[in-house]
Amino acid sequence: MRAKEGGMTLLEVLLAMTVLALGVFASAALQVRGLQAGDSARRDSQALQLAQGMLERVRAQGGLDVGEAGAWQARVAQVLGASAQGRLRPLGQMLVLEVHWPAMAERPALQLQGRVLP
Repeated sequence: MRAKEGGMTLLEVLLAMTVLALGVFASAALQVRGLQAGDSARRDSQALQLAQGMLERVRAQGGLDVGEAGAWQARVAQVLGASAQGRLRPLGQMLVLEVHWPAMAERPALQLQGRVLP
């Protein structure tokens, strides 16, 4: 009889490599998902800052200027992408600001309204 040999068989090596590869792929998938979530949060924050800034400018001026509305809409498209849209709707003493921008799965939107006239 042969003495028991130490070491690993080819099957054990292949199984270990498969488990290692699955771990690496799962880690890469989590990294990509984290980057996407970070980018989505950045866009959400930018959309909110754009809307709040416009609302504050309208409050400071006491009304909505047509030229400034167009400039704000252009800034929304510049910051959030060419397909992003900014809409302003006066509603009595209120101003409703809507920002729509493209995303991976769904179509995110932000709606902010505030009282602009006393």
